[in-house]
Amino acid sequence: MEYNYYTYEKKEANITVNKLAKWFREEKFEGDVNEGFISFHSQNDYDEIYGSNAKMEITWEKKDRAGFFHGKEVQNSIELYSSIGFVILKKESDWLLSHEFVTWFGQRTKMIRKRYYREKCIHGIFYCDVTERLINIHANVIDKHFDNFETFIIKSLNTTICHE
Repeated sequence: MEYNYYTYEKKEANITVNKLAKWFREEKFEGDVNEGFISFHSQNDYDEIYGSNAKMEITWEKKDRAGFFHGKEVQNSIELYSSIGFVILKKESDWLLSHEFVTWFGQRTKMIRKRYYREKCIHGIFYCDVTERLINIHANVIDKHFDNFETFIIKSLNTTICHE
């Protein structure tokens, strides 16, 4: 049995993560089934300025199937995070249930109140044909703790369910 995970379910958003790492707790939820976000923070703080040493956010928005291009949305997400300083290190494509799922990894150095923080990220993006929603899952982890969180975050990404 795996005791490092729990099943997170948000009925208001119709989103379930079958294996969310037990260190993450829901911090904020806004929205409904069509559009919104859920943010999670780890229970341990890195320091008083940076806050939690790992943060994850799930966002979704309604997209019309006729005008949707998966490759374009993936590229838009990469360009968005590149514009705020993330350098994309690698990109992987896979399938999540019946959805084409792209995961990319990046890193950046961020300055907060005259302190520099090196953080790494994992970003997953997929489109659900059934609910017609584009779902983005983004996790930031402080660099020196990244190896501890990486496998747990990837498992959480791969167990996300967007419809019944």
